[in-house]
Amino acid sequence: MRLDQYWWFRAWAPVVVFALLSYASWSYCYELCYNEIYLNFSQKSVAVGLMCGEVVLTALLIVLWVQIVAVGPGKQPKILPFRLFPDIGPNDAEDDDNDDDEDDSNMTGKKTDIGTIQQTTIRPPTLYQCDPQGYPLWCSTCQSIKANRTHHSAALGYCIPRFDHYCFWIGTVVGRKNYRLFVQFALYFWVFCIYVIASTASYLPGIIRSRDRIPRVNPNILITMALCCMATLMVGPLSSAHIYYMTVNKTSLEVIATNRRSKAKKNWICYLNPANGLRYVFEFRALDAQDYWNKHNAFSNLKEFMGPNVYTWFLPMGTSIRKHHPHTLEYDDVLLSYKEEPSDSLLQLLQDRISNADFSLTFRAFGDKTAESVS
Repeated sequence: MRLDQYWWFRAWAPVVVFALLSYASWSYCYELCYNEIYLNFSQKSVAVGLMCGEVVLTALLIVLWVQIVAVGPGKQPKILPFRLFPDIGPNDAEDDDNDDDEDDSNMTGKKTDIGTIQQTTIRPPTLYQCDPQGYPLWCSTCQSIKANRTHHSAALGYCIPRFDHYCFWIGTVVGRKNYRLFVQFALYFWVFCIYVIASTASYLPGIIRSRDRIPRVNPNILITMALCCMATLMVGPLSSAHIYYMTVNKTSLEVIATNRRSKAKKNWICYLNPANGLRYVFEFRALDAQDYWNKHNAFSNLKEFMGPNVYTWFLPMGTSIRKHHPHTLEYDDVLLSYKEEPSDSLLQLLQDRISNADFSLTFRAFGDKTAESVS
């Protein structure tokens, strides 16, 4: 079967990166550590120590890379339509007498031929991103509501929770599930480059003085050092940028999309006011969307990206994302670790705008408990 040329193009860069990493590892260990430090300078213990350090870092990068691809960015579970309005169907009339019995879950369903209930809608969450009419964002490909900060990946064909970016160099999408592994990969790659550059630079003068012939330095050593210098100029700013994004609770996609959009671009949020059971739709500028999730506490924001346990931040293994319960369709239970919590400042802002009558529209959702309790 003929593979799509686009997939070949995307696979080309990771192959080159892996080949260069393997070449740099061989050149450093053999040409520098063995031929120069071990044989030429007779510093055997130093040579062995440097080789061990380099091999450990290279193995760590490969392990992280494999995990980033294997774990994946995460796939948003399917979210049924929100119960904003009463459902009207052929079986609804005969089900009216049983609504009180099912009111604890506040979900709409239809009877199947065997008498079971097939759930078709769920109670909407307190806050969700929506269109100007208050309808939640819908993915027609996945046939699911898109949760907050979820974006559809054309590369993978499904919706990614907290989609960050597609990394051309490692060949996969980075999302909420493998984000910590990606940050670790970038940081350890930076350490790898600095390690090679610093140790190579410290021996270069001695290598040059020890030889009268041309070239005085093996070209592989110089090429490896040059490659690591170029890589440092890439992964250094990359790591710094992602550390900053985490401290302010932003993703690369949110920053890039906002910078590319016109200032006139709008987005909307639907919010349930618990005081009166009404839902309010608010219009925001694109730039405002970057601050929806910022808790204004660097440590709290970091925990949302790197996990609740600090010791796992540097542990190059696994993910902190829990699987959703396979037998529940409640919004919070479906998303679990994929659920995005708005900042207190955003909730306070919404309350202030309600007080000032600064909203686009208001309505009462049929699925809200508070709506039913005050009706």
